[in-house]
Amino acid sequence: MDDVWQAGDEELLLAVADVQERINRESASLVALVAEIATRGLAEGRGFRDTADLLRTVQNVSRATARARVDAARALSPLYLITGERMDAELPELAAAFAEGAVGAEHVRVVQRVLAMLPPHLHEHRPVLEADLVHHARTLDPDAVEKLGRRAIALLDPDGPRPREPKPSRNRFVLRPQGAGYEARGWLDTESAALLRTALSPLTTPVPPDGPAGARDERSSAERTGDGLVELARRMLAVGDLGVENGQPVTLTVTVPLDTLTTGTGAGLLGFGAGGLSAAVAAGDALRLACDARVVPVVLGTAGEPLFVGREARLATRGQRRALAQRDGGCAHPGCEAPPQWCVAHHVRHWADGGTTDLDNLVLLCPHHHRMVHTGDWTIEIVGGFPLFHPPPWAPGGPRRNPLHRPDLVGHRHDHDDGRPPVALDDVVGAVPSPRVPGVTPCHQR
Repeated sequence: MDDVWQAGDEELLLAVADVQERINRESASLVALVAEIATRGLAEGRGFRDTADLLRTVQNVSRATARARVDAARALSPLYLITGERMDAELPELAAAFAEGAVGAEHVRVVQRVLAMLPPHLHEHRPVLEADLVHHARTLDPDAVEKLGRRAIALLDPDGPRPREPKPSRNRFVLRPQGAGYEARGWLDTESAALLRTALSPLTTPVPPDGPAGARDERSSAERTGDGLVELARRMLAVGDLGVENGQPVTLTVTVPLDTLTTGTGAGLLGFGAGGLSAAVAAGDALRLACDARVVPVVLGTAGEPLFVGREARLATRGQRRALAQRDGGCAHPGCEAPPQWCVAHHVRHWADGGTTDLDNLVLLCPHHHRMVHTGDWTIEIVGGFPLFHPPPWAPGGPRRNPLHRPDLVGHRHDHDDGRPPVALDDVVGAVPSPRVPGVTPCHQR
């Protein structure tokens, strides 16, 4: 309706309802397509982890949306056995209403979620509960359907959920974003806890007062333990006894732009600061970390370390790995968050085909995307000194880069004639001013 402003109130409301019904029908068609894609195994054949991973690229949707569509396809599509026999969908009542366009994708997710809450000893109520929820979903919004489903389960199972396994059996430790930092959660067995307490003991004692009138340590026991754990990691990095990752010593990397060094304003990038990605840190913190770090030159040209080794070597040198870590920041495949420590240096033009071990023929790829490049339809070229990925024809959007590891490039246009991003690595340094060598980018490593 191009002339919506001329529509009457009732006509406008009917039009909105009609559009939603068409969306519901298209969603049902999409589920059928996803089911066929999964049945044919197209994702695995093209190097993707699974069907949801493939949908993220083909449809440019979030991981959660892709997984929801795969789950819907699994529950709402009929199954055909190798004998040709047709099996009904897992949720036949929901599948029928969805195919009619009477319920939408949100209703599907809600009904699936509610049915998943049904305890095993009440499994015989599942078909009736499904039918009732679908009946009400035709007239109630998804929020109301979920509330109705939860209340129905509460009436069926007044004793509530059975207690879960009270004791974990394996060590675990996670860092979850909270506020300006991260909250640590985990569980350790007795032996592991004893080892950790022993290592932390000398690092968690209260700081003794400084003289007779000195201030006492005001930190709580938990705060001293947190500081001690960080100090333990700091000392292990300083000792350098953590081995190597992909041929590189385990290091903490801080990259500081030249203008931040000279002006004391702006931000630097702290490796592993945001999960596998680098995190922006204030100029003062970046400079403080830089003062403690030893300077390792990262060469992006032919000066300094011998980066362009041609075909004299098949594997990337340590200097080339450092340069790739600064240029790509991690896995260069669009959307990937894997840090450089988890990546391999891939030859854009394969070594066996005459490709050289030079920076303009190397790109960092995590093992998963390395396999995808070798088995799938993606191609890579180095444009303006940076990797550019060309997707297969069924992935919309055209050529693309991965800006996740290089937030310093975000906000700038990348459509110059030569494909060169406007901020070059030549402008990034991580040391006190030293003689400038063309193509050399020092960075800080701890």
